Amino acid sequence: MPDVKATMVFKRADGKNATLTVADAKPAVTAADINAAMDQIIAKNVFAPDSSNLTAKVSGQLISTTTTDFAMTTV
Repeated sequence: MPDVKATMVFKRADGKNATLTVADAKPAVTAADINAAMDQIIAKNVFAPDSSNLTAKVSGQLISTTTTDFAMTTV
């Protein structure tokens, strides 16, 4: 099963960007879900990295990574 994470990038009050990553996101997360979550985070003023409030949405992604492990043999 692939590892899935949601990544949200916000504009901060100081003009810099801040990235919030949520591990173990549900694979069925939609763009609307990410948008709604980002709106809530900004509205509730939940995070203030480096004492700078999040002011706007920049981007959001759902990233799925599949890892394949290989058995090693002795030569």
